[in-house]
Amino acid sequence: MNRFYTLLLLTFFAFTSVTAQKVDIEINIDNYMNDTLIVGNYYADRQLVKDTLIRKSNEKSFRLEADSLFESGVYIAITIPDHQFSQFIIPEDDQEFEIKMDYTNLSELKSSGSDENKLFYDYLRYLNKRRPENIRLQKELIDADSLGIDVAKINEQIDVLDLEILEYQEKLVTDQPTTITAALIAANFQVDIPKITEGTPAEIQAKRFRYYREHYFDNVNFNFPAIIRTPFLHDRIEYYMQKLNAPLPDSTIIAIDYILSKFTDNEEALKFYTSYFLNQYAQMKMVGQDAIYVHIVDKYYANGKAPWVKAETLAKIVDNANKLKPLLIGNTIPDVTTYEKDGTAIKIRDIEADYTVLVFWAPNCGHCKKAMPNVVKFNDEYLAKGVKTVSICTKGGEKFKGCWDSLEDKDMLRLHNTGDEFIRFQRKMFVTKTPKIIVLDKNKEIIIKDIPADKLSQVIDEIIRLEDAEKEIIEE
Repeated sequence: MNRFYTLLLLTFFAFTSVTAQKVDIEINIDNYMNDTLIVGNYYADRQLVKDTLIRKSNEKSFRLEADSLFESGVYIAITIPDHQFSQFIIPEDDQEFEIKMDYTNLSELKSSGSDENKLFYDYLRYLNKRRPENIRLQKELIDADSLGIDVAKINEQIDVLDLEILEYQEKLVTDQPTTITAALIAANFQVDIPKITEGTPAEIQAKRFRYYREHYFDNVNFNFPAIIRTPFLHDRIEYYMQKLNAPLPDSTIIAIDYILSKFTDNEEALKFYTSYFLNQYAQMKMVGQDAIYVHIVDKYYANGKAPWVKAETLAKIVDNANKLKPLLIGNTIPDVTTYEKDGTAIKIRDIEADYTVLVFWAPNCGHCKKAMPNVVKFNDEYLAKGVKTVSICTKGGEKFKGCWDSLEDKDMLRLHNTGDEFIRFQRKMFVTKTPKIIVLDKNKEIIIKDIPADKLSQVIDEIIRLEDAEKEIIEE
């Protein structure tokens, strides 16, 4: 045959072989009378519906079909109406196979035509086989005293059982390293902490904790294509964020950067978790968390690392972060001027005080009216302690007159009240919600903000206590 036509024919066969790939999964459920079956998949912290399958009266099984391949991962078949479910795996290719199960025992599954699912179900069967042994030993451990059983002997048997299961898991992971089943197993391996003997008990415990945290993700392949569609990834990430890191902005920022840096070759997962963290900290549930939001925007969105975001949306996100920056904890308050009723200018940075409390309020703010008695009481008690409280009305223009007319109604006459008819301070810092309380140190750096008015005394007392303690350490 002419060489040209031979190459052309080979190319044709290669092309048709690729384009012929499709999804054809038969799901056979004995003793299931309903004609509807929902198929979904795990996706980070949620379960998404992939398809709703309807079985015709003359058919025995359900068919999940598509002309193009599905994303690989762990999928679930959900029965109606009781919403029981069984898991199966869709590998990256080879998406034509059969799943068999019995509605009366959905934990017993079989597969034909899929090496991945055979491996998965063989593993589940092995665990089910060993589970009664574990249950028996755990019960004996609980009843050991009353039954006169040697606890050490039971623990030894438990250790042997655990070791046998671990060896089975490790062999599977070693023999089948590229499978989703292996990824599921490996991700749940416990961190093997080496024996640490040097140091006090507290120091040893701290070293063990640091080692555990540093190696927590050792067996998680963040760049495995299917990892976003597994039931373990999000739980692992959440545990790391919530249990292995201090709930402080700086610690949280380091943890987020660490996790996102793991997705070096997994754009889908990187996209999800970048957006996930952004949306999570946009809520700012705790004081100071706006710094986390600003960091995410600056590092990932403003720097072109979120190409999936539309230009208009991106501009709004960046603008929102820029508005938050001036009032982040640790920053020096912007150089703004506000005015007393007679027009006397008050430059915030020039106020001489050990601590300055700024209270932003509005005449028509119901929450402000409730907060002001606490603010006034605080001012009366702490002015002699070097704490100056300044109220700043956020209304201007034709509503500016209300700033002064409302003082008596809100019992604010004893406060240092200011405002600006042209609300020029809003050009440098954006105050959208009232009341808003900001505490500054003598250098006019923001110590804390957004605290309830009835907690002002408690917060200031703690700030003073910590500063005095720091002075004592320095003097020593």
